[in-house]
Amino acid sequence: MKKQKSGQSVGIYSACSSNPFVIEAVLEKARDDNAVCLIESTANQVDQNGGYSGMTPKDFKEFVLAKAAEIGTDPKLIYLGGDHLGPLTVQNLPEKEAMAYARQLVHDYVKAGFTKIHIDTSMKVADDDPNVRLSDETIARRGAELAQVCEEAYQELKKENPDAVRPVYIVGSEVPIPGGATGDNSGMQVTKVEDFKNTVATFEKAFKDKGLDNTWADVIGVVVQPGVEEKMPAAPNTTVRKPKSSWPASRTSTTSYSKAIPLTTRPSTN
Repeated sequence: MKKQKSGQSVGIYSACSSNPFVIEAVLEKARDDNAVCLIESTANQVDQNGGYSGMTPKDFKEFVLAKAAEIGTDPKLIYLGGDHLGPLTVQNLPEKEAMAYARQLVHDYVKAGFTKIHIDTSMKVADDDPNVRLSDETIARRGAELAQVCEEAYQELKKENPDAVRPVYIVGSEVPIPGGATGDNSGMQVTKVEDFKNTVATFEKAFKDKGLDNTWADVIGVVVQPGVEEKMPAAPNTTVRKPKSSWPASRTSTTSYSKAIPLTTRPSTN
């Protein structure tokens, strides 16, 4: 972040996978380059109930660190992130129950020591009107609710580990679904500048209404829709397998490219 703010064009890639071969490759690259790596898991891969990987956030951290020990990668080079943390996998539940699940989810990620947290409350839950766009105010209110839990979890972690690193956050209201669009791209729209500014202002207000001024200062990016979807067409005479009914609809053969816009210069909310 210091290099970015000084004008240098630098960044870090995120390896979002629970596949052991992917994790090993990322750790080997970090070891060989003596460079940091960011390894992420999504809400459907890893959650308090095990996700489809069978791992809780604590399990996933231990899994990555065990691989690092095998490979000889310095754990100081490893950052862990949680992607699309929110009611993603419980959209069939009403808000009260869906958000209770989401609160436990983000709590467990932060308490386990994940330091890059994507708070994603952009999806509707069962008692949201299916015919009306979810408002930025609702998305931001729910996001701030989860951010408050994250802050509480971090304070719990600090009691156990005074040197624990504060998490940083990504937010947004126009978030491409994990894994990419499930249909064609005809309804996809690139995020407009004015919508981006409104999203930032709305989230800032929601955070500060909860007294989360310091937490808002840790929000480093906003996810937007850049208008890019890469589809993986089926080979001739083959059928692309549809997701299992127990998996979120996002587990299909498409890839979504979202972009987190750094908040190096925050738009005025006045």
